[in-house]
Amino acid sequence: SICCFASRRSSPRIFSSLRGLVVWCLYWVGLGILSSVGLGTGLHTFLLYLGPHIASVTLAAWECMSVNFPSPPYPEEIRCPPDDRTGTQLSIFTIMSKVRLESFMWGLGTAIGELPPYFMARAARLSGSSIDEEEIEEELESLQSAENADLLTRGKRLVHALVQRVGFIGIMLCASIPNPLFDLAGITCGHFLIPFWTFFGATMIGKAIIKMHIQKLFVIILFTKKYVES
Repeated sequence: SICCFASRRSSPRIFSSLRGLVVWCLYWVGLGILSSVGLGTGLHTFLLYLGPHIASVTLAAWECMSVNFPSPPYPEEIRCPPDDRTGTQLSIFTIMSKVRLESFMWGLGTAIGELPPYFMARAARLSGSSIDEEEIEEELESLQSAENADLLTRGKRLVHALVQRVGFIGIMLCASIPNPLFDLAGITCGHFLIPFWTFFGATMIGKAIIKMHIQKLFVIILFTKKYVES
């Protein structure tokens, strides 16, 4: 009976904590989608939201010499723990682990935001006689036949060739770097009927794991105490 009473009292607390965590994850996934959706016209939510969030956690961690803040979702202010006796030595990698969840969810959102160009090109190819398919074919042919191309066209040609020839690894490499031309990779994969999980899996690994760690590490190093003071 004591166990039942304890479980009843803890259930609302667990449910509330779980609900807060789900909302926190969906918030960052949504910001990630807004960042990449719209064929290059998305909102730069990394610069507006995730980057400043990582910077604030980094500065607070070096100020407190600890990352034992309240679990996400954070309150409006990140407060130092009153007495931290965990003995954990603070490092860049410790701070990276602190912001890993929101960073991964944001990266996952950016990968989801890359799906519309893929599905549009795939649907146009499968429809057989669509005007959209002719436009896509003309775009791809113009990239291959263009001479004396400018820097943007050469970048598009490189992305197209890399995705078409290397496949999964090529998609992952294109997704692993800040690449405003990645929409072309989605169009190319959809046009050539590359399987969905091949495209999405490579995109998710590139954006949510590799690229996200690069961006996260850059912001943390930029706002690390010794570099800020210098």
